[in-house]
Amino acid sequence: MKYKKYTWNQFDRDAKIIASLLRKSGRKFDGVYGPARGGLPLAVVISHALNIPFYNKPKTKNTLIVDDIADSGKTLKRYSKTHFIVTLFYHSQSKFIPTIWLHKKGTEWILFPWESNKTSK
Repeated sequence: MKYKKYTWNQFDRDAKIIASLLRKSGRKFDGVYGPARGGLPLAVVISHALNIPFYNKPKTKNTLIVDDIADSGKTLKRYSKTHFIVTLFYHSQSKFIPTIWLHKKGTEWILFPWESNKTSK
C-alpha cells in the first residue's frame, strides 16, 4: 500500500492556518471536540490557540468539531447539519464536505504522526 507521511511540522503549520482561518471567520465557539483518535491532537491544539475549552463530546451547536480527515465521512456525518466542522484532509468520497478543509486526499494512505507505520504490519 502506498502511503504519504504527514509530519508533526506539517501538522503544526496546518493547525496555525486553521486557527487563523477560524479567527477570521468571526464565529464564536463554546469549545472544541475532536473524535478519538485522529481528531484529538487537532482539538487540543485548536483549544489552546483559540483559548476555548476542549470537550469530550459536543456540548452545543456552537461546539467546533475537528478531525484529521473526512475520508468516508461516517464519523463526522452526524454533526454535518448542525456544527462547524474542520478537517486537515478531505476525500471526495466523503459523505459530506467539511466547512473548512486544507488538503484534498488522493489515492495514497495518509500516515499521520500519531499513527504507527501501517505498512510494516
